[in-house]
Amino acid sequence: MTGFICLNCNTWLSPATNTCPGCQQALIYEGETKNILDRLEPNCLINRYDGSDLLEPAVFLKCGRSNAKVATKLQEYAKPVVIPKHKIYHFNQQLLSSIQALRNERTAAMMRYEQLIQNHWQQLKPYPYE
Repeated sequence: MTGFICLNCNTWLSPATNTCPGCQQALIYEGETKNILDRLEPNCLINRYDGSDLLEPAVFLKCGRSNAKVATKLQEYAKPVVIPKHKIYHFNQQLLSSIQALRNERTAAMMRYEQLIQNHWQQLKPYPYE
């Protein structure tokens, strides 16, 4: 574990900490009274980049008028990413896995085409100027 979040004040903390510097509360790492957040369970998918088909799992934190705040990793929980609401979708692991598999296939196909094109270019011979 590289770090965690204090549930009282949302401060990012290192694992060697026993009390939260933000709210001075003693940290409880395990059990039912645990007061830290040490992993995120995604509940939405986001499309962060215009023109991209990349979907990222995220945790929906707060809703505004036209934007929402989400965290794609634990460290972003304290400083969330702002995303337009129309780019946030319900979490569906099967759909996410399918899209990622297709993206990987596309990347592999592009690499194969690049190699084939390079092989043809290597067969070119310089023009004899005489």
